Amino acid sequence: MRIRQLPRPWHVAHVIGRLRTGGAERQLVNYLLAADRRVFRHTAICLVERGELAEQVEAAGIPVVLLRIRTRYAPVGLLRLVQWLKRENVAVVHTHMHHAALWGRLAGKLAGVPVLVTTEHGKELWKDSLQVAIDRGLSRWTHRHIAVSQDGLEIRLRRERVAADRILLIPNGVPIPADPVNEAGRHRVREEFDLAPQTPLLGTVGRLVEAKGYEHLLGALQILRREFSDLRWLAVGDGNQHAPLIALAANLGLSDAVIWAGMRTDVGDLLAAMDLWVMSSVREGLPIALLEAMAAQKPIVATQVGGIPDAVRDGREAILVPPADPEALARAVSQMLREPRRAEALAAAARQRAITEYSIDRVARRIEEIYLQELHKLNEDVD
Repeated sequence: MRIRQLPRPWHVAHVIGRLRTGGAERQLVNYLLAADRRVFRHTAICLVERGELAEQVEAAGIPVVLLRIRTRYAPVGLLRLVQWLKRENVAVVHTHMHHAALWGRLAGKLAGVPVLVTTEHGKELWKDSLQVAIDRGLSRWTHRHIAVSQDGLEIRLRRERVAADRILLIPNGVPIPADPVNEAGRHRVREEFDLAPQTPLLGTVGRLVEAKGYEHLLGALQILRREFSDLRWLAVGDGNQHAPLIALAANLGLSDAVIWAGMRTDVGDLLAAMDLWVMSSVREGLPIALLEAMAAQKPIVATQVGGIPDAVRDGREAILVPPADPEALARAVSQMLREPRRAEALAAAARQRAITEYSIDRVARRIEEIYLQELHKLNEDVD
């Protein structure tokens, strides 16, 4: 397939497992909504299921296609994906996360798609030797790897042996709200959960999974309630740790202290209702939820894992603590609640950093620059 024969705007196919409420998925949706459609047109291809974010993407005029690839019938699914890529004159295949990166790049190669790009959203430390070997092979076909955090980049260089000139760091990005205060949203959410205006409220948005370390946050909350008897935690999200966390909260005497909000789409209003953003993760890439809290000008206490220290620096935009340490987490939260002026200063600095480093518009232009660079390499006539 020759570049000059492809119709303009160039077609980019984003291959992902599903468009659910997760960090990688939300990053893809953020990008699609900020994409420059004068140069590229986009399609999201889901290999497992559509997911709850699919309607948001389609409402913006971007097609979402479900082309399932199941392990038992993988050759059939792969063939369907190859045929679709050929029929749709795709110029760039951009894959997201391991399952999609495997099948998407293989299909792109078989379909003769000119440019293959993959985003490394996390460390993926669970990979066995066979999976690493497969990724090393696929990397030879991949024109560019995009890592969202420095530690993720270094893992790919060391473990998958990605060529240094084929991988670069482009962080996740989020929309920047014009009004970070959002008093109307704050009032609505606090009224919904029967919270008085002065009730101190910690908040998180994320899947209820082991990597988030929420058991340590509950341990910190138990300590903090001795000092702040009315302190509450608003936990937004769902996951396989939901039931165990509810049981743990009950065992710690915290059933009345936690609001399990479940999956929500009104993240801006939820952030406005929170007094302090807390992240207790034991493993992370570069969390979208953290960047949203920065953009919303929330005081932040977080653990020093993954890409978190790249986004917020200890004592400059946030207070950072070691992972799996409820006592340290409690001390940092207490300090923020007792020193509101310092908390406000850190929050303002975090928002400014979000504007300058993590705006989705800035990130989107960098991603599109990668597409253009690779297309130009293939044909000097591309303008």
